[in-house]
Amino acid sequence: MEDHMLAREVQALYAITVALNAGTSEQAVLDTLLERTVTELGYKAATLRLLDEERQTLELRAAYGLSTAYLTKGAVAVGASGIDAAVIRGQVVAVEDVRSDPGFQYAEAAAREGLASAVMIPLLAHERTIGVLRVYTGMPHGFTAQEQALLGAIANLGAQAIRRAQRASAYQLIAHEVIASLDLKAVLTALLARSVRELRVKAGSIRLLGPQQRTLHLAAATGLSAAYLEKGAVELAHSPIDQHVIQGGQPLAVTEVSRATGWQYPEEAQREGIRAILVVPLRVRDLAIGVLRLYSGQTRRFGEDEIAFAATVADLGALALENARLHAALKARLEAVKEDANAWYRYLTLS
Repeated sequence: MEDHMLAREVQALYAITVALNAGTSEQAVLDTLLERTVTELGYKAATLRLLDEERQTLELRAAYGLSTAYLTKGAVAVGASGIDAAVIRGQVVAVEDVRSDPGFQYAEAAAREGLASAVMIPLLAHERTIGVLRVYTGMPHGFTAQEQALLGAIANLGAQAIRRAQRASAYQLIAHEVIASLDLKAVLTALLARSVRELRVKAGSIRLLGPQQRTLHLAAATGLSAAYLEKGAVELAHSPIDQHVIQGGQPLAVTEVSRATGWQYPEEAQREGIRAILVVPLRVRDLAIGVLRLYSGQTRRFGEDEIAFAATVADLGALALENARLHAALKARLEAVKEDANAWYRYLTLS
């Protein structure tokens, strides 16, 4: 009997792995993960929610086997759900009876839906929890350690597939925005908006070095108030963090701005609700020309994959700047050639 169960679980894991690798869009990946988990392993239903770090909520992204009424019962706030808060910290939590457990946020709705037991599994990508996989049964069920381990492996595979799908889609959209327009401000603003959405942060800005290489001038911003943007010039001499990024050419993440030294406007940042920040250099041919900043309203440790994503976006932003410069230079050259041609025709006419 145990050999039969093990064979079934291995077969299910294989089927899920194949299906996930075949997924293209993020939604296809999520739908496949849930459907295969429920149907291959014989559960009643499942949901997958992704963590919004800024709002500290779990946003529903996919579900299988549940009614619309249950899925629209309300938002899941991490702070209001001790179970989900534990899962976000990396724990696996099993609930024997969701209809009566005091830590389960929607017990009455679960009873109406015909749910009995549940297990909550963290989705881990690069050692960071990016969401929660919930698996439900229709009859009371004790999730064994073996079951939890299997679901944990499935959740991890899903998390990696989700991240790959998200990044691939984001890179494709950003690259299209860079080459689709010569309106530099529009392109840079679009890059920031895409980065803020992808990394789920509060806001972003791009600042470029001035002619004297002493001041960072605002080129584009999103999600920041006018008061914060007008707080004053950013001078490298008074902003060691930006200076370090510009001179070293490497990203720098600040987990808690209020505790960091080398920040030019800490009081203004506090009023703006900025708690953490990621600063990435914009480089053209290995020469730093400015910085991309991403701001979080939460104390936050940026992961390596997030830093790598921001660095790639910064490189694309620098490419957009270079394209705009070359286009302006080409336009000026064409105008000069046109003027030379007109002068020559005038000369021939007068002669």
